[in-house]
Amino acid sequence: MNKVEANISLFIITFFSAIQYVFLAGVPADMSRFAFMCITNLIGFSITLAFFFGELFRLDVSQIKQSAILSSELIAFNLFMLMGVGGVDAGVASAVLSSYFVFVLLFESVLSRAAPSRITVISVTTVLIGLFFMMNADVASLMHIEILYLILADVAFAIYVMNVGSYAASSNPSILAMGQMFFCFVFSLVLWIGEAVFMRVPVKIPFDRDFWIGVIYISFFIRGLYGIIQIYAQRYVTPLNTSLIFSSEIVMAMLISPVLSSVFDTEPELITPLKVAGSVLIILGLLIIEPGFLNKIRAVLSLKVALPQKANSSKISASRKIFVVILVAIVYILMDIPVSMSGFFPDYAGIKNAMPFVAGLFFGFYGVAGCCVGCVVSSLFLGRTLAAAGWECWCVAVIGLCVYYGWHAVSKSHRITFKSLSHYVRYALLSVVASLLCFDLDYTFSYLLMGILIALPVDILFGSLLYVEPFTPSWCAPRDDAFFDLESGGESLERANEFLQDTAEKKGVNIKRIFEIQSCLEELAIRIFNAIPDTKIQVRVIYYNAISMRLDYAGVKYNPFKINKNEDVLDIMGLKIIKHRALRASFTFHKGKNKVHVVM
Repeated sequence: MNKVEANISLFIITFFSAIQYVFLAGVPADMSRFAFMCITNLIGFSITLAFFFGELFRLDVSQIKQSAILSSELIAFNLFMLMGVGGVDAGVASAVLSSYFVFVLLFESVLSRAAPSRITVISVTTVLIGLFFMMNADVASLMHIEILYLILADVAFAIYVMNVGSYAASSNPSILAMGQMFFCFVFSLVLWIGEAVFMRVPVKIPFDRDFWIGVIYISFFIRGLYGIIQIYAQRYVTPLNTSLIFSSEIVMAMLISPVLSSVFDTEPELITPLKVAGSVLIILGLLIIEPGFLNKIRAVLSLKVALPQKANSSKISASRKIFVVILVAIVYILMDIPVSMSGFFPDYAGIKNAMPFVAGLFFGFYGVAGCCVGCVVSSLFLGRTLAAAGWECWCVAVIGLCVYYGWHAVSKSHRITFKSLSHYVRYALLSVVASLLCFDLDYTFSYLLMGILIALPVDILFGSLLYVEPFTPSWCAPRDDAFFDLESGGESLERANEFLQDTAEKKGVNIKRIFEIQSCLEELAIRIFNAIPDTKIQVRVIYYNAISMRLDYAGVKYNPFKINKNEDVLDIMGLKIIKHRALRASFTFHKGKNKVHVVM
């Protein structure tokens, strides 16, 4: 993930946050907000645990403490927000809660002991004036005691955003995301119990449709997807820039208010000239602090398409193909049945419509097959007609295969990354064409919306950051930046380090990053050769904002990340650094073949 990908991902999750209030309206007024937080964090934690269960071996005391600190800051933010929102107008509360970037700027200036740049001050001031206009310049509403609570909520969230940026740079983001939700669940459960015991608030969990629709939305989009993407993205975006992006939530909420009001049959937000002016100022402030943004837009005009050279595709084992089909089918079912049972969306719509864009892009025919299997099973369970199931399978197939073959037809490296604007243009065009092939306006709109809003950030996360290895068509193959064999002995490792440095320098990788990947390779190679002296390690490296390194070696099953109790402290120090800093560190063993993947 680079800065462009991170910014786009943050804007997308800001959109999710902007529309969450429609779903929060389904929470009964007499229900404990701590109960709602408890339930949604538990479900969000379960979702992230299902995806990142393999990362738990990297859990340690320091990351547990960091997760607890982040969750306590979120709980403090929610407490102060609940104390403040009840006494002021909703527009004023939203504008004040969006102003926490002021405290981020102040705290950063104090900690760095340096005054902010002129561009930063102009940007922050512009956005702040925009937020003042968004509340219709209602100065009188700011003269309430509840505003003090909202300011304290801003302070808590500013500290949270700064700590996320600090912790994500040195710890594993997936562990932090899971730990944050787990401790939020624990803390909110304690507060819920305390509220019931000491304040005599009745324990109430509604079972009506609107409530559980809200639970599904908040759990999946806000607790799960929002939390994971924010922590990963803040490795590449500063806390101040992140908070400024989040401040655009109030603009998004206003712009989509007419659409939401027609869909949910609610009162649309009153748009005044002051609010329009405020929106323009907020957007202008965001562009001021990102002067390279306009250059990125101009880059699309010079988009060039280069057809790939023919190459032999990588061989994919039959067991992996079957595993992908089964896994995709299970995920599809879990994303389809609960949402469909809520009755909120028609049968053809829902979160499941993001699946062919992700599974098809990464796994081609087998991803599509998994979606179709999931569609059939869900249709049988939900009692859908044969025609409806068949049409859904058609949409899944044409979308998944169109995105899959379309991407690789114009990709020279056959990697699924989003490092430039041309990648987004390609993805958007393929999404539009694929959705139109559904030959039905309702299906087209639903698939295109899910493909852009949900599938795109997941594609960025899987492709550009975690480097999920994609299946490729028979006429192409992904090309690694460095590929070599490593044998036991100091000379082989020394030659490997020189080769890594040469290839990395050609790709413009700085010396610090080169040293990181060399240290990682040395640490893992020494452990592997100590356990299996006669083996040979095949090394594949991809250089990017994150550096992907894969090690394949034959022999008995040996996981180099597993630490034995009798190992010396100095011997495991380097391994602990890898466990902390790596974005991904996975190990698999199949038919005498060990596979290690590290993303730094």
